[in-house]
Amino acid sequence: MLNAEKTAQAILKKFNDTKGYSDRRIVFWYDKDETAADGGLEEIEPILEENGIQVHRLEQNFFETKKLIEEDKPDTHFLIYSSRAEPQPEKNWLLDIQMYSERFENSRISDIKSEFGIEGYDLDNFLEEHYRFFESKARVEPFRKFYDPNWRRDEMVLGFLAVLTGSDTIDFKDIVRKLFLKSLYETENPSWAEIQRLNLEDDFWELAGKYFGFVQPDPTLYKLFLSILITHIKRNTALPLKKYKNYINSMSNECEIFIRTWMDHSKDGIYFDQYSRETFEDSQLKLEKYLKQEIKDSDPSKYIEAEAFDVFDRAIIRQIVDSLCNDLEEYEKYLDWIFQRKSKHWYPQFQHIYSALEYAIKLHRFAKGFEKTLASCKDVRGFIARYEKNLYQMDYYYRKFYFNYDLDNKTDVLSKIRERVENLYNNNLLDKMLGHWSELINTDVGDYWKVELADRQDEFYKLYVQKIMQKNDRDKIAVIISDAMRYEIAVELQERLNKDRLGTMELNNMVGSLPSYTRLGMASLLPHDSLQLKNKHYLADGISTEGTPNRAKIVDKATPDSVTLTYKEIIDLSREELREKYKGKRLFYIYHDVIDSTGEHSEDKVFDETETCIQEIQKIIGKLTNSQLLNNVIVTSDHGFIYRRDDLESVYKLDKATFNEDRIIDSKKRFILTTEDIDVMNTHKFKINNLIETEDDLYAYVPVADLRFRMQGGGNKFVHGGLAPQEIIIPVLKYSYKKSSQLDRKGIKKGKVGVAVTNPSRRITSNSFSVNLLQTEKVSDKLRPLKLRIALWDSEFDGEKVSDEKTVIMESSSGEPKERQQKVILTLGKNVENKTYYLKLIDEDSTARTIIDPIPFEVDLLMTDDFDF
Repeated sequence: MLNAEKTAQAILKKFNDTKGYSDRRIVFWYDKDETAADGGLEEIEPILEENGIQVHRLEQNFFETKKLIEEDKPDTHFLIYSSRAEPQPEKNWLLDIQMYSERFENSRISDIKSEFGIEGYDLDNFLEEHYRFFESKARVEPFRKFYDPNWRRDEMVLGFLAVLTGSDTIDFKDIVRKLFLKSLYETENPSWAEIQRLNLEDDFWELAGKYFGFVQPDPTLYKLFLSILITHIKRNTALPLKKYKNYINSMSNECEIFIRTWMDHSKDGIYFDQYSRETFEDSQLKLEKYLKQEIKDSDPSKYIEAEAFDVFDRAIIRQIVDSLCNDLEEYEKYLDWIFQRKSKHWYPQFQHIYSALEYAIKLHRFAKGFEKTLASCKDVRGFIARYEKNLYQMDYYYRKFYFNYDLDNKTDVLSKIRERVENLYNNNLLDKMLGHWSELINTDVGDYWKVELADRQDEFYKLYVQKIMQKNDRDKIAVIISDAMRYEIAVELQERLNKDRLGTMELNNMVGSLPSYTRLGMASLLPHDSLQLKNKHYLADGISTEGTPNRAKIVDKATPDSVTLTYKEIIDLSREELREKYKGKRLFYIYHDVIDSTGEHSEDKVFDETETCIQEIQKIIGKLTNSQLLNNVIVTSDHGFIYRRDDLESVYKLDKATFNEDRIIDSKKRFILTTEDIDVMNTHKFKINNLIETEDDLYAYVPVADLRFRMQGGGNKFVHGGLAPQEIIIPVLKYSYKKSSQLDRKGIKKGKVGVAVTNPSRRITSNSFSVNLLQTEKVSDKLRPLKLRIALWDSEFDGEKVSDEKTVIMESSSGEPKERQQKVILTLGKNVENKTYYLKLIDEDSTARTIIDPIPFEVDLLMTDDFDF
């Protein structure tokens, strides 16, 4: 019901506030909602008359009204009241008078216009149509945060939709994503129910056509989502899509930006994955069957950029598997496919399969030049040097393949590759390597186990520890001895340390003591003048080498300010506890056992636990150096190992019965230590009294190649004790912690590789444009790969992205600059103008840190055509 007093005061305000006219004032009131019906106007009229204002009712009496105002009473103040809507300008007989008059509104929308400061009447019909939106304070308050006085109809609709979908912005792409998150089906989507109830459905589809080019006779949310997926496939593949051509939207740029933003969203990306799979598997749509058929015989280069469905990754994986199984040797092409998929959306889902394939490919590539490399090794010392340089890679690739193979739950796809890897490694590479190595041993090594011009494991303390201690009596050093950490594992440890530790690193090798097993290897690494073997126990200068307490006595005898302990004794100490407990200590001997203990009890988990080994050594080095307890660390091992996943056949085992059991001092599957001097087929025999003092002559018998002695118990996959390079070449990794400033003074660059934008022109003339990137340095010991996000922004500082965002990985280790170049295609958004924008390269590890200063690019589009690819 009309409040006559309040309405009258509002009308009087119009008369009192009128400025810029003569003293006479005229106000028109088109009361189309008839708010003054039922006597309301009669109540207002006396109040106005008291203030010298005459009320005149306007019906169809236009001439009479015009005459009254202009001829009969030219000095009277008038309120011209009509119970109808205002006529259109071309039918308004009083338009000339209204031009110098005021308007009063008391409609449903007048309060809305007043509250939001909406001037003019352009939005009246729109506000009237969507009046119900403003009936809820829960909608009005968030809308108020978005509202801008310059908004017109489209912006108002976007504001309404943003509130109803819970979007933080009036960007239609974000609104659609938030709407999709509720459901792709209208009947299950509460936000869509509100959109329909508030009569915004047609407005939504109009915007979908404007922003995405989506035009369908019977539009649905599901069809909109499908159209965006199909448009992405059309844009990023060379696949025919005739069956789905009606779902290809004209605004492909906007569709591309939308889908990439959603896929890469840290929280909402999981919903994209779910919807993508459901759409792909939709039995009525039959998209799965269609795409699989089209991809089946297509080269992956035709769809390498597509990300909408995981079918593309599955197809690439299958193509690589089939190619390897068919002996197609285009290894660089396969590796390039994997590299290109690393920055794509579905890569994490298939990461372990891709990684397993990557190492399988590298193992196959390694095998191509293997025999030629092996033939170049003319003596034992030359073989060791070659193993240190690149022959170790066969063991590294084999291990990394199985590490990733074991992590994958979809091992069926890799089953044939696993068989090929196993056969290639064991029956080709390992057999040939060990056969050639055995020949060199026979011709190059005499009766005693000794390799000329090679560092010996039993001289470790003198060669490495004592040198550092004598060089500077203030230096402190930690020796970490990790049981069974073979050379190729130390290579990976070095790479890991270089990525996250300041300092310098050097990886050397020693020839291990024979037999290559824990008891002798650990004894050899202790300070001593001589090693003895008495009553089947190893002694260092008369002190037992078995157990941490005995080893502590030996180390302390050589270096009084020392401590000998296990990894577990030190790792749980805090920084303060560590410094306080070991204050004044110069030498630390730290024993670490992960690989060997796993190999003894759970052979199939050896490669998995190798990762644990590397991580734990990294952790303990960090603890020692970060606590400022010491700066120098040496990581070494007592022995290596041979490993093969499949069980050995009995033909590969030698009979132990050849030996006199009473004269055997010690034995395992890879060696027999005895005082007996006999000839045994398929073994190497060495007299080792030059290494170990004994009462009687002592001989070590080790099987040739990777043969084993037949003995009871398990342990045929993980073995050591022999003289295979994997068992006997011992790593010595020297790490010296240095602060960043010290490295800078020495001219050593540390951190990630650099990147430069090499576009000859900084002018963008089409909606899709390329950015040329150069990785300025190769990945090295001190420079690790760089993962970056690249996009065009509207501001040099904060601002918003105006293009899609791509992820790029810079990880080339090539010395050739041309091999470190990449091209990235970016797509401009819909509302980009012809002006300056800024290209930003942002480190993936830090959402805020740009890699180089924002680069200005001038957008100069002659015609903004969304079909411009």
